[in-house]
Amino acid sequence: MSKTYVVAGAGFRGFCDAMELLKVPGNKVHIVEPAPFFGGIAYSREVKGFAVDKGVHVFDSIPVDLADIVNEIMDGHTKTIEFVSASAFNGVVTDGFSLPDLASLDEGTKAKIKDELLALAKLDHSSDNPANLGELFRQRFGETAGGVFGRIFEKVYSIHPDRVEASGLSVTSLHRLKFLGDPEMVELKKDPWLDTVLAARRKAVGKVDDFVSIYPDTGEAMKGWCDRAAKWLEAKGAVISYGEKITAIKDTASGVSVTTDKQVIEADKVIWANDNVAALAGALGFEADLKGLQHGTPMVFATLITQAKQIKDFTYLQNFEPDAFTYRTAAAGLFSNQIKEDGTSFITCECPAAIGSDTWERSDEIAPEIWAECQALGIVQEDAELLDHEVIRIPSTFKPALVGFTDKIAEIYAEIPKHSERVHLHNVEPFFRRDIYLDSLGLNEKVA
Repeated sequence: MSKTYVVAGAGFRGFCDAMELLKVPGNKVHIVEPAPFFGGIAYSREVKGFAVDKGVHVFDSIPVDLADIVNEIMDGHTKTIEFVSASAFNGVVTDGFSLPDLASLDEGTKAKIKDELLALAKLDHSSDNPANLGELFRQRFGETAGGVFGRIFEKVYSIHPDRVEASGLSVTSLHRLKFLGDPEMVELKKDPWLDTVLAARRKAVGKVDDFVSIYPDTGEAMKGWCDRAAKWLEAKGAVISYGEKITAIKDTASGVSVTTDKQVIEADKVIWANDNVAALAGALGFEADLKGLQHGTPMVFATLITQAKQIKDFTYLQNFEPDAFTYRTAAAGLFSNQIKEDGTSFITCECPAAIGSDTWERSDEIAPEIWAECQALGIVQEDAELLDHEVIRIPSTFKPALVGFTDKIAEIYAEIPKHSERVHLHNVEPFFRRDIYLDSLGLNEKVA
């Protein structure tokens, strides 16, 4: 039996939910989005004549069936991304590896890390239940390496890991540890438990799973997909209302009434497809303030323009140096197929900066310093000229949950049915696009 749904949010989760609901013949879907565009954080900005993503927004390691949908939406105008990654730590760049490589530490420290890991490998970890992310680092990597990872986390996210729930690991690149040469790491990984926490570079990547990584190839960055995805859904019957906020949700005798600041929509159910749980609570008539339980990581975001031929052929580099300006730098102009007739393209740099810090306050002055760091890291050639730039401050990017968040969310889940039996709130933890997509599968059965 067909139904009418309101999907709250036009980000990637809203897209996946709407797509899944529309698989049932006769279903009607009305998407309500506060922003004036489709796609949420994936929607690109116009910067100096380029379409620039706000970070790295590749369709990374997605299931083949989702890749087929993306290709259909783009009329085949996508490219396979063969990740050419690198990382930097302690002044050393490790090509082909995107996690921290601690191999440049002194021999005494590395010996201590190894001893701690071998001792951990003898323990039973079945009952491990870390109280916070800092404790998780120590349980996985030992006191010494766990401490290094904790300092890296604090540098990137501007918050101490002991204040963050262990689930915060999902938004990091700190899942595994490498601290020796690849042959030595492979030898250590022969231990079943160490194999779950250690890493080594593969000689050749090859195909290791059924996931693929693709990116729009129209020269519009992710905006090209966002605009086409909206039209694709509309062609399937979806109605999308932009620039509207849901202000009230009330159950009725026959369904649910959704009031926005512009209209009233009658539906069978509401699918809350965004992470603004406080807004949902407000619409239902109760308070759920999560501001003190989520950390919106601040970043200074730089778009740096130079000649394309002077940019290293790579996807991105993650810099784990505690005193560095940059964290993640991407050859975004190259992999998004944006090279102007004058030969210029761009790189993007996500630069950690606590609000009020020197980097934050001087954001309009630091482009030359960021550029010099990119030259030193080999991201651009030493003689490359910074031709133009834009640097903006973004107060909230990654949102790791603070200690206490899970308990509060559980309370909210329990409270929602008291106010409406016709609201479906997803698990708010999935972060990667493949996880969001997989979580949406079977939605029709979940809300039947």
